[in-house]
Amino acid sequence: MGYAVPRQPRSENRVAVPSRRPLPRGTLTPPLIVGAALELIDAEGLDGLTMRRLAGVLGCEAMSLYKHVADKATLLTMVIDEVMADFRAPDTSDRWDDRLRAVAGEVRRLALAHPHLFPLVAVQLPASSVSMAPVEALLGALSAAGLDDDNLMHAFWALVAYLTGALLAETAAVVGVEQPFPFELSGEEPTDTPHVARLAGRLAASDYAVEFESGLQLVLDSIAVRASESSDH
Repeated sequence: MGYAVPRQPRSENRVAVPSRRPLPRGTLTPPLIVGAALELIDAEGLDGLTMRRLAGVLGCEAMSLYKHVADKATLLTMVIDEVMADFRAPDTSDRWDDRLRAVAGEVRRLALAHPHLFPLVAVQLPASSVSMAPVEALLGALSAAGLDDDNLMHAFWALVAYLTGALLAETAAVVGVEQPFPFELSGEEPTDTPHVARLAGRLAASDYAVEFESGLQLVLDSIAVRASESSDH
């Protein structure tokens, strides 16, 4: 008997990115290249992005791309910046916990808008002030909570770890990738894993949005305790 975490519908019905007509001379620009690269990643995943494939989509020669971007790694950094430019920072007049909740919601919104790209976003260090915006927003909100610098950094990394882990699991489900920890008990007796057996129905019925908010609240509750302790000293 097996238990499996429910997944979002697979992305097998993704619309292919059509090749465009050859571009008029001089019309190829970095923003055009970045936009087409993001469309290609959204449709076919990170592995679907090659400079040759991108050139075909844009209707130009691959070598033409290198006049505007140094290499694929640079292009991917530019793509991340393009996505993070859509990040909406919270109002600094809001309560610190509301600000953190807003940042988490924005990161989740962007992750689900571009689930194929998120695994790269999760591991790549921000390369510009644009992609650093969520980090700045987190640090600002934690500072407003009254944490001393040691506890502020502990809280920051706890939040980053939570957001990264939760959203990697959710985006993997969105694009149809196998879950890192499927609740499969094939060949196992329920008595060997009594807690999993008892909670199997609830595990299988878990809702990503609900669990994301609940887990985030647990982290925020812990930060509030640390903030209170900091203010007592």
